[in-house]
Amino acid sequence: MDITFHRPRQRRGPRSAFVLLPLVLFGCMFFGGSYLLSPEPDVEVQRDVGFATVNGREAALLPYERSGSRGMFQLMFRDMFQVRLAAMDLRTGERLWDIQLSDKLLWNASVLAAGKTTAYVSTDAGLVAVSLANGEVLAERAGFGGLGDSYVASRSAYAFDADRNVVVAMDATGNVHTIALDSLVTTPADAATAAMWNGKLSGKRPLPDASSTTAKEAMLNPTESLVLKDKPMGATLFRRVPGGRISPVGDTVFHNAQIVLERSSPRTAAGARSGHVLVQHERNVNDKTNVLSVVSLATGAVTDSLVVGSSRAQTVSDDKTAVTVATEGKSHPNGLAVVGADGRITHFSVGTSNVFGL
Repeated sequence: MDITFHRPRQRRGPRSAFVLLPLVLFGCMFFGGSYLLSPEPDVEVQRDVGFATVNGREAALLPYERSGSRGMFQLMFRDMFQVRLAAMDLRTGERLWDIQLSDKLLWNASVLAAGKTTAYVSTDAGLVAVSLANGEVLAERAGFGGLGDSYVASRSAYAFDADRNVVVAMDATGNVHTIALDSLVTTPADAATAAMWNGKLSGKRPLPDASSTTAKEAMLNPTESLVLKDKPMGATLFRRVPGGRISPVGDTVFHNAQIVLERSSPRTAAGARSGHVLVQHERNVNDKTNVLSVVSLATGAVTDSLVVGSSRAQTVSDDKTAVTVATEGKSHPNGLAVVGADGRITHFSVGTSNVFGL
């Protein structure tokens, strides 16, 4: 009787995996190591931020520039220059979504308005509508119904009409259109709206904002104002009431100080609606470090401070003020600070990314 012995079939899976293991380890070390050893790209928050409710959470909509790459993966597979739009939770600082709008250098975006589902952003390439749920681009440039190829590639051609609660857009022939919030369709503006916006919208590149972000005096309300009065070693805050009478707001001496102004109302003190005022000043007479301090209008006490390079404030609601700030050593805003009703500052970083640039 013939007996045939069969050699067991060898499994090749584990051996193949061991062959690939050095390549996987090298890839992790090459891409991961270069990421860990590289600095974060330069980030600059652009001027016109917005606010909206994103998936039930109060959020800031921040257009920002990101220049440079961190690590070899980003260098090889991501754009060196990006303009992005991020939604950040105003309470926790969590990034809810973050999308790229452009790969151009010297390119700008401005948040115009937000409805319940959609945010509208004017850019140097035209109007963009994004979903508040996840940042998905719903329409851009010629993609708006009723506008089509007659769109204008300029931020100056679009604005928000707060009285009528609509986005206004000028087409290539100079006609004015309106877009209801949460809509992607334009309609010809009525005569009154067209007359109001004719001459205000254009196809020209907008001039840089030359308005001041700070001042020695600012309005609290229609009848009262705050003023910084100089003393030999600095300045203190005073409140001016109708009739010209003034009274001190605390006794803190601020060195080389200015009151931070409200972005949407340039003569108003930022934070006034929540019972605070923001003062930007040097730390003390011997330390030129720039500091943003929150002062209680009720007690005059400084409730919190943050070292900054510069600041631009905007009221979110009756109990929150958001401030785009430059961290120490930076000349352009690269973070967000939120002042709450308790006068405390919460500072969030903007534009950080993982090894894949996301």
